[in-house]
Amino acid sequence: MNILYTNFHPGNGGGHTTYLTYLFNGVISQGINAFIAAPKVSKLNKDLKKNHSNRVFDLDFPGKPKEFVNIIKNIKKLKNIIVKKQIDIVHVNGTPDHKVVMLCKWFYKLNFRIIRTKHDSFKIKQNWFANKLYGKYTDQMIVVSNFQYSHIITSDLQKKTTIIHNGIDLDYFQPREKSKALIEQFNIQDNDIVFVSVAGTALHKGWQFLVGAVSSLDDELRRRVKIILVGNSPKSEIVEQYINQLNMHDNVIFTGFMDDVREAVSIADIGFVLSIGVETISFACREMMAMGKPVLVSDYAGLSENINNNQDGWVVGQKSSDQIQKFLEKIKTLDLNQYSNLANQKARQDFGLNKFINKTSQVYS
Repeated sequence: MNILYTNFHPGNGGGHTTYLTYLFNGVISQGINAFIAAPKVSKLNKDLKKNHSNRVFDLDFPGKPKEFVNIIKNIKKLKNIIVKKQIDIVHVNGTPDHKVVMLCKWFYKLNFRIIRTKHDSFKIKQNWFANKLYGKYTDQMIVVSNFQYSHIITSDLQKKTTIIHNGIDLDYFQPREKSKALIEQFNIQDNDIVFVSVAGTALHKGWQFLVGAVSSLDDELRRRVKIILVGNSPKSEIVEQYINQLNMHDNVIFTGFMDDVREAVSIADIGFVLSIGVETISFACREMMAMGKPVLVSDYAGLSENINNNQDGWVVGQKSSDQIQKFLEKIKTLDLNQYSNLANQKARQDFGLNKFINKTSQVYS
């Protein structure tokens, strides 16, 4: 069996990059002959070339009408890869690459199968193009949360869809001692309550609602709460609106992008992912739980599927600073060590890579 993975993201790609890195390395370790096509400038392409340069192809996935010439050029490049490597399955991971793969199959009358992983929480549109893309040009679909599956409207697409929750590397993400260097760098005090998110800094990640909730606390508790956000630093106007205007500049720390997030997670008392859009299941949530951090999540999409509420984490309504504030006011009554142990236990039981890779291999079969 020869498999070609595709990914359209030209940059980091976030969860796409994590998902495909785990899957690509995992199926190769099982003896499956796998290749990947991704933009040359992408983190995924660069990372995988370090150990698998002969299995990684530079390919863009343009999709706009004005990019017609580039679309044709990349369809031809894709066809050459599929024919030369005798690809049986192309596993696509977004609509841009799915479109290019569909056009390649149609134009060159090739006989490979198409599997699509849906990484977002958007509903599938009901129009002629979507019906073609998900009907004739999707042989099997994978969703990463029960929420996504419940929002598939057509019974035909449900029948060929499998739910496979994302797995993470439990050997890499383990509990560790708090980073003394970061505690010193961020001026964390012994009685501070440290919230950390490694889910990114885009506003749809919902961190601003935690900031708003903390700003409403009494002075003593407010001073104790530190919020650490790992990811690309937001624009100055975002900082002005959501941090400075609430006088929260002493509470919120943007670390910038980190290749290795474990040091930042190590200093957390509680992790958080409070998304209000796009999110499906969150690698970040699972990574933090594996490191023994209970996580505060919103009830958006599949986030709550990670959590046993009030055991290894907590679930609050999306966009609800009021619910978050009520949670913050009762923190001092919680035994966070117990929550920490249960979070790690949940991760060890449910979040491993073997289950994730084996279930995906079954879909290929």
